[in-house]
Amino acid sequence: MRYLILICWLLPSSLLAAPDFSGQRALELIAAQVELGPRSNPTSRAAALQLYRKQLTAAESLREHHFQWQWRQLPIRHGTNLLASFGPQESDVEHWLLAAHWDTRPIADREKSSQQANQPISGANDGGSGVAVLLHLAEIMAQHPPPVRVDIALFDYEDLGGIDGQPFSIGANQFVTEHPDYRPDGGILLDMVCDSELRIPRELYSKRYAGKLQNRLWGVAKELQLSVVEEHDGAAISDDHLPFLRAGIPMVNLIHWPFPDSWHTHKDTLERCSSNNLAEVGRWITAVIYKADQPAAR
Repeated sequence: MRYLILICWLLPSSLLAAPDFSGQRALELIAAQVELGPRSNPTSRAAALQLYRKQLTAAESLREHHFQWQWRQLPIRHGTNLLASFGPQESDVEHWLLAAHWDTRPIADREKSSQQANQPISGANDGGSGVAVLLHLAEIMAQHPPPVRVDIALFDYEDLGGIDGQPFSIGANQFVTEHPDYRPDGGILLDMVCDSELRIPRELYSKRYAGKLQNRLWGVAKELQLSVVEEHDGAAISDDHLPFLRAGIPMVNLIHWPFPDSWHTHKDTLERCSSNNLAEVGRWITAVIYKADQPAAR
């Protein structure tokens, strides 16, 4: 008991109220997605959306944003973004957006074998990990309503970038374009956050255009003494936060850099995911959301 009292005394009081986040539960939610198959074929995509709807059913509201995408002479694609809201819906409370992409890359273009390169990846880390953290956070927020409004967004078609010249972040860009009045105070993007060698430095677009919010997140990470978060600068990465930054909404990308060697290969599997690192990322986001004594994100 003395040790417990000492730990509680050492931790900032603002962090003690955050509910527990289970890295093992997040790992299970990655496995549930991987079992459906690559989220780039129609059957697996439909099954994944059913899984996400079920996991987000306890939200205050769950909206689906359907859009069409066509690039040059390629066939029309039909995409789906999901937006689930938790916490107080009043306009005077702080409003957060937590996001990840749910689609997976339809080719493994970093494989040396042309036959392997043409096969879709499982996307345990790239796609599955960020979604899993957010789905578990949804479970937590359903049981412990957050003190602020939190939207969870699952964006489609992030990972078509570079294929036949297509851009990255198609779903996020379509969402921002078609929802010009959507103005959260700040956002956090999770991308590739489960690798056993996870390292998250300061992404440079976030640093330049959402520096105040990035400093706030890194301050919480320092209080929590997280091993996966690094103080030094990483790279400027094209990802789902860019459409929001262009719209003037501060959004910070939490992403593994340098990219793991499993990136866009068939090594992106569940076996390479770490429940301990998922737990660190989840504790980080949970602490930020339930840390109600901070100033506004902007």
